[in-house]
Amino acid sequence: HSHPRAEVFRVVRGIYRFRCGDEEFDAPPGTVVVLPPHVRHSWRNIGDEPGQMFAIVTPGGFEQLFLEIEASGAEMPDEIALIEDRLGIINDETLALNR
Repeated sequence: HSHPRAEVFRVVRGIYRFRCGDEEFDAPPGTVVVLPPHVRHSWRNIGDEPGQMFAIVTPGGFEQLFLEIEASGAEMPDEIALIEDRLGIINDETLALNR
């Protein structure tokens, strides 16, 4: 996905595989990753234990996505895609739904 905000992650537990643009790398605990705005990126825990990260998104407001998903009861990708559209988030997974 991509969006107009920068993100900073600090891996606390687990090993995460990040993709930022064309670059892919693994991040063990203690790693700090900075993802710039407007660049497609993703991450997933590839370790055997549950993962945990601390995230900062700037400028603020990205939390609105999670608040709106909860308030609306949206569960299906097409419902979430409407909220993402409104907030300027481009999500490759929901784009595949021909929204």
